Amino acid sequence: MSMMGVPSFSTTKLWGTIGKVKIVVMLDSGATHNFINPSVVAKSKLRATHNKSMTIRLGTGITTTGSATCQKVPFVLQGVEYTADFIVLDLGDTDIILGIQWLRTLGKCGMDWETHELSFSYNGALVTLFGDPSFIDKRTSLQSLQPSANYNAELFQLEVKDVQKQMPVQVEQLLDMYVSIFEEPTQLPPKRGHEHAINLIAGAGPISVRPYRYPQAYKEEMSKQVSTMLSSGIIRPSRSPYSSPVLLVKKKDASWRFCIDYRALNKVTVLDKFPIPMIDQLLDELHGAKFFSKLDLRSGYHQICMEEKDIEKTAFRTADGHYEFLVMPFGLTNAPATFQALMNDVFRAFLGRFVLVFFDDILVYSSSIEEHVVHLQQVLEIFVQQKLLANKKKCLFGQAQVEYLGHIISQDGVATDPTKTDAMRLWPEPKTIKELRGFLGLTGYYRKFVQGYGVIARPLTDLLKKDQFEWSTRARNGIYSVERSNVVGSCVSVTGFHENFLLWNQMHQGMGLEQY
Repeated sequence: MSMMGVPSFSTTKLWGTIGKVKIVVMLDSGATHNFINPSVVAKSKLRATHNKSMTIRLGTGITTTGSATCQKVPFVLQGVEYTADFIVLDLGDTDIILGIQWLRTLGKCGMDWETHELSFSYNGALVTLFGDPSFIDKRTSLQSLQPSANYNAELFQLEVKDVQKQMPVQVEQLLDMYVSIFEEPTQLPPKRGHEHAINLIAGAGPISVRPYRYPQAYKEEMSKQVSTMLSSGIIRPSRSPYSSPVLLVKKKDASWRFCIDYRALNKVTVLDKFPIPMIDQLLDELHGAKFFSKLDLRSGYHQICMEEKDIEKTAFRTADGHYEFLVMPFGLTNAPATFQALMNDVFRAFLGRFVLVFFDDILVYSSSIEEHVVHLQQVLEIFVQQKLLANKKKCLFGQAQVEYLGHIISQDGVATDPTKTDAMRLWPEPKTIKELRGFLGLTGYYRKFVQGYGVIARPLTDLLKKDQFEWSTRARNGIYSVERSNVVGSCVSVTGFHENFLLWNQMHQGMGLEQY
């Protein structure tokens, strides 16, 4: 167990999938059983056998109840499929816990607790599971659980985590001086000279789109969120001739995101030509960096005011009434350009020296911890001066390794994010040109990590030609030579291409690591 005031060490967490549902998986050698969160059971539509006789006693003496069991649940970890039985239990931020019940089926294992790598032989092949760095940087607290004799009288222990950030003492002391930037907003943002404008093409009249029909549950959620926005002051009742419909979009945590469908308004909006940064060029600036802090703005768009004359154009309608935004809403066509322009302006003195900014993701990088504290303080001072607010739960400070823009950043260089490469390996065989374009777009994001990417992908890019889409033997089984100078083997099979992404495994062995 962990004690107050004594540093606790991180456990191994990684991303996985059950069907199409993305899950957070924890490997816990202190738990003798496997556990699954009820929300995952619902989202994955798993069959659960209810058993309310499983009484669980926490280490604090409090008892709770496991509600059900799920048998032979298939799940995928980093490209390999497994099967396990689970007890259904509320696990907080963790979706499933794999305990000794599953670990002992792996046979002889090699575990590096420092780097969070678990290696074992599975179906005749050597498999290595890598802990996700974004989880490794988090501190945990432990609670032991014990079931009653109604469940085979076996003891088990379960880790439930209070997520905190491990950081150097100097950085922690610095953050204590800037607690105000992590508070909830209590007023509208100030005018900074980058208020958002909506300039319409000549002759365009007011855009008014009738609301969609919503089930009662949606109406209740909309009313709740509108009330919250009214109380915070970011919207107000409207009499505008403009009106756009509302959409509710499910978020990862099963809550709802309130979205406005501005597509009709965007069609008659004059597009800005502001240059958006190229991610590759940003990452090239990290040469020599060893310490990193990542700051995430709290509802970043809502920290920019609307131009007074354009407030009426943001109007939306729900079953309860007609409202308009006083701050920049999500979904407007030029909103990203306005946001990036503000970020570039306020951090201009630091860009290219020790700060990268890509929309609301701000990365501070330094070559030493002493230098990093100075750099971080300068950035935090900008937050105070500009009255910008950050979401501390999504920030990381003083780390040797962070995830940034789909890459893992460390002093060794830039590597791919394993969760993204897993999505490529698990991509189903394309049935349409649209699905094929989606796959090529996803893999193309990491093309610089794969030697000879264009040659490997050629059978698939050929299918994008007009009237050429046919999932042929050539596309499935073609073999294309790759020169030895390209590091990979002398020939590569392109079986469905996604299945041949063994090349991605080379990234984990260092071949996919790009030096600064």
